[in-house]
Amino acid sequence: MSNTYLKTYFYVDHEIQFLTTNLIESYDHIHKFIICEYNRTHTGRPKEMLGWEHLKQKLPQDKLDKVLYLPLDISQMVRDAYNNEDLIHSLNEPVMRSAFMKAIQLQDEDIVVSVDADEIIYEHMYPKILDFVEKHGVCQLNLHQFFYKKTYFWKDRDFIAPTAIKYKYFKNRFPCNLRYEGHLFPAKAGCHFSWCMTPEEMVYKLHTYSHPRYRFCADEEFMADAIERKIYPFNPDEKFEIEEISENDERMPRSMR
Repeated sequence: MSNTYLKTYFYVDHEIQFLTTNLIESYDHIHKFIICEYNRTHTGRPKEMLGWEHLKQKLPQDKLDKVLYLPLDISQMVRDAYNNEDLIHSLNEPVMRSAFMKAIQLQDEDIVVSVDADEIIYEHMYPKILDFVEKHGVCQLNLHQFFYKKTYFWKDRDFIAPTAIKYKYFKNRFPCNLRYEGHLFPAKAGCHFSWCMTPEEMVYKLHTYSHPRYRFCADEEFMADAIERKIYPFNPDEKFEIEEISENDERMPRSMR
């Protein structure tokens, strides 16, 4: 008998709100929600883990039975890449997205829906996604893009990255990114809440995440101004048109409305 897993990883406290949303949205459609936490950031440098005791207090208590928390030591798998974006993308990120497969046993027909912490899959889309994967083996998921705030909708922008895939298609490919693979699922599958955090949290992210070339933005006042003026500081040539929507907008996950 095959199982379905939603899998993600997190490394800062403010991401727990999105873990909560994904747990609620997925609960009726998955066997387990795999949440990984690592002792390294994307740059490969050490970090302290928040830990299960901290995490479980902030998750829905009536849904903890489907959470599988994996605290993993990846210090021997990644490399220090603070200023090396290519190495982060070619090694550290793939390790972080696939290290779970070294910690648990999966079956060939098991389906893994792989998302980053701020990528939410709609509850009503799970049956359709799982049916699509049964037919095609692997698929890419297209999400609505939100930026800076959960009510800042980035118009005319697709975010295609998360992957739903049967285990047999990646079991011999460690490390693997579990991104940008397979047939494109023919509907919006959820939401990406990118950079929805405080300026202080943004500065921390800019020093620890996968794009060192954007570190020039690591200033709280600079980022606060970008949020206020709805501008995209990372690339001034990027088309960045924000629509402020209601918290009850149907594009929002149901559990967030």
